[in-house]
Amino acid sequence: MEFPTEIDGDKGIITVQGDLDSEAAGEALRKAFNNVYDKGKRTVVLDLSDVQIINSYGIGKVLMCYKRLKAENGVLKVRPLSGFVKETFELLMLDKLLPVDEG
Repeated sequence: MEFPTEIDGDKGIITVQGDLDSEAAGEALRKAFNNVYDKGKRTVVLDLSDVQIINSYGIGKVLMCYKRLKAENGVLKVRPLSGFVKETFELLMLDKLLPVDEG
């Protein structure tokens, strides 16, 4: 499992494909994040528009990315969320922690 990444100006974008609810998905997110982070990008956007399910394992990996960026005065953003993922982020108040990337 691998998530595609792209560089858009000063941002790194990670497109999460499929559900973020397993060790394999978490490892794919970690690798994609490191790929962008190692290129010097401190603004990272997680595009979760294709994610239907996220569990505590996936949330933990998202927070790991957040903490690494925060330590470097970076920012982790998410692309507009929907359905179960949006409800989960709102329930855990992650929507207050992670700004939405509109573009």
